[in-house]
Amino acid sequence: MENTNKNGEMVLLNDQRQITSCALEVIRSVKKRRGRPLQPRDRMALKLLTPRNSALLLKNGVRNLGCRQVSFEIITDDLGRGAHRLAPTGIHVFRPEEGWWSDRYGQQEFLWNLYHKEGPKEGLARILECLFKFKLSGIFGAKAKLDVLQQNKRIAADIHKSLKLYIQRDTGLVETSLRRLIKAGAIHSATDLGLPLESKDQGQVALLFGRNSRYAVSFRIERL
Repeated sequence: MENTNKNGEMVLLNDQRQITSCALEVIRSVKKRRGRPLQPRDRMALKLLTPRNSALLLKNGVRNLGCRQVSFEIITDDLGRGAHRLAPTGIHVFRPEEGWWSDRYGQQEFLWNLYHKEGPKEGLARILECLFKFKLSGIFGAKAKLDVLQQNKRIAADIHKSLKLYIQRDTGLVETSLRRLIKAGAIHSATDLGLPLESKDQGQVALLFGRNSRYAVSFRIERL
C-alpha cells in the first residue's frame, strides 16, 4: 500500500479491496494470537465491511479500521403460544457452484454493521426490513417495540504495528409475534432451503437476506 500521507495527515481510504484485506488481517491475527478463531458472527461482520459501513484511515503508515454495529435480540409473544426468543445458531452463504457454506453463529444474538451517520435505531429498522424483505410496519405491526438499549461496547485493539481496530457495538431488542412473521413469509424451513444442518441444536428455521437470497441465518425458537 502506498503511503499517501507523507505529512502525517489522516487520509480516508475508500477502496473495497483494502478494507477487505484489513478485515482478513484482523481475522488471521486474532486466531494466531489467541490460538482460536473469532466467533463466526464476528468474522462474518468483518468480512461484510464496505466503504459504506466502515472507515479505513491511514496515518503515518498505520491503518485504522473502524465500524459501528448493532447486536439485537428478537422476542415474540403470541396469545396461546407464549413468549419465545429467536436464537441465531448459524450463518450460511450460498455459492452457486458449491452450494451452502455454513458456520456456527456464536453468542446467539443478531449482529449487523451500521451505515455511516446512521443511528442504531434507524439502522436496526433498515436491517430488519432487509432480513424480512417487508416494510417494518407490515411485519411487526404498529404496537411492536423496536428498542435500542442504552448499552454500548467499545472495542479497540492493536492488531499489529500497522493495523488498529475500533468497533462500537450498540444493543437492541425487537418484540413481535410468530404469527406476524409466518404471515409475512419472513421465516423459512431450513430443510426447504437445503441448509446443511447437522443437528436440531443448530436450528430448523432460517431468515434469508442479501441480493438473490445469498445469505441466511438459522435460529432456534426458544420458549421463555
